[in-house]
Amino acid sequence: MNQQNLVLMKFPFSNQEESKIRPGIIISNNEYNDKKQDVLVCAITSNLTDEEYSILIENKDLLNGSILIKSKIRADKILLIEKKLIIKVLAKLNDEVFDSLVEKIATIIKRIN
Repeated sequence: MNQQNLVLMKFPFSNQEESKIRPGIIISNNEYNDKKQDVLVCAITSNLTDEEYSILIENKDLLNGSILIKSKIRADKILLIEKKLIIKVLAKLNDEVFDSLVEKIATIIKRIN
């Protein structure tokens, strides 16, 4: 499991009792991923409504693999999931878009006085 991988995973609902198969992107770095049984992921949605903390992605934003339709990465939907919940790797996001995602996440957690 590598950072920037778009994956198909069993995405847990907030009640942690149910899940559904959804795409996500691994945001934790490879050193962390190699040491831990979990990875940090952001949810990906096909709902293209204008959300402040989302980033549009399409196939031109991928280094390899593909997605079926334009989608949005939800920078505000971050989960720690066990690697065993990942079904398969779908693609890899390019550096430019991934860096934009990291910046978007940073705006969410940045301390504002």
